[in-house]
Amino acid sequence: MEKRDKTLIIIAIAICVVICCLSPFIASGDPDGLEKSAEDAAVPENVTKEVVASPFPDYTYEPLAAIGEVGVLILGVLLTLLCGLAIGKLVQKKKLS
Repeated sequence: MEKRDKTLIIIAIAICVVICCLSPFIASGDPDGLEKSAEDAAVPENVTKEVVASPFPDYTYEPLAAIGEVGVLILGVLLTLLCGLAIGKLVQKKKLS
């Protein structure tokens, strides 16, 4: 890998981390999406049984408050990058064989 490519990757990761750190503070307080769809479908809010428990409900880690939001987002970026790297390595091995 060339030095230019490594520099570009480091800059891209830094940009991702900055976006993760800022996103909890600039995100909409009234987002659409799954909650809006549930309201439109008249799903009751008092559903007591979860099908699958969320490891980070509402995209945060409650004991850490706002810092927990940033931490969970950074963790998500790192996991996504690792998955992409693993897929890239698998594809590269396939091409070489």
